[in-house]
Amino acid sequence: MKLKGKVSVITGASGGIGKSTAKRLLDEGSKVVLVARDKKKLKNTLDELDNNNNNNNILAVTSDVAHESEVLNVIEQTISTFDKIDILINCAAIINDPVPFHLMTEDQWTNLMNVNLKGTFQPIKAVIPIMIEQNYGNIINISSLLGIRAIPKVPFSVYGVTKAGIIMLTKSIAVEYGQYNIRCNCVAPSTIRSPILEPYLQDENAKKVLENSFPLKRIGDPDDVTNAILFLASDDSKWVTGTIMNIDGGISAKL
Repeated sequence: MKLKGKVSVITGASGGIGKSTAKRLLDEGSKVVLVARDKKKLKNTLDELDNNNNNNNILAVTSDVAHESEVLNVIEQTISTFDKIDILINCAAIINDPVPFHLMTEDQWTNLMNVNLKGTFQPIKAVIPIMIEQNYGNIINISSLLGIRAIPKVPFSVYGVTKAGIIMLTKSIAVEYGQYNIRCNCVAPSTIRSPILEPYLQDENAKKVLENSFPLKRIGDPDDVTNAILFLASDDSKWVTGTIMNIDGGISAKL
């Protein structure tokens, strides 16, 4: 098991990528802290991952990661339960309905910034002192291909800004805190199967057009992202930091 004895905190743990990652990390021997702001979804995720409700390797904490006090509560509960934090995986994110930039409201802008960017900043800020003290840490952020490229006819400009910010934050943390043996990397997926996407996939023609836009002729699954996260979380990547991994079925090679 690649992560035996490690303690991992996963934000956005009730989402597709977060849940897939939590399951995989548990299988690899890590203790896992599940963090999400929807209490019901978090409970469902916990029940799904812990059928007997007696797994001492799982802790679930309801938290809105955009709020410092709630994030600090997650950290306190994690340390109280597991004594340390080795790995932080920032999966918490939202995406807006497609809308031209000039029609976006200030509330939409603020909501995206709070959840996607501030919700990545706050957990990193909270774990850094712990990781400095233990002289070890591994931070993995989830960005998006839309944080790297603007794509025609895909009006997600502000979402893209938040994901671009995560990429620069990743590089800055890697450079600033490498001296403390803290690594920070980022995964940038393209289109991944999710509940939000499912309605569009019910139209066979739309599904075919979408799939054919990728050199590998399919959209991604959460496991495709999880595999990359596991690599970055393990010692297989112990000399990798400040890196952005595109998980995109090859589409960035043709744009």
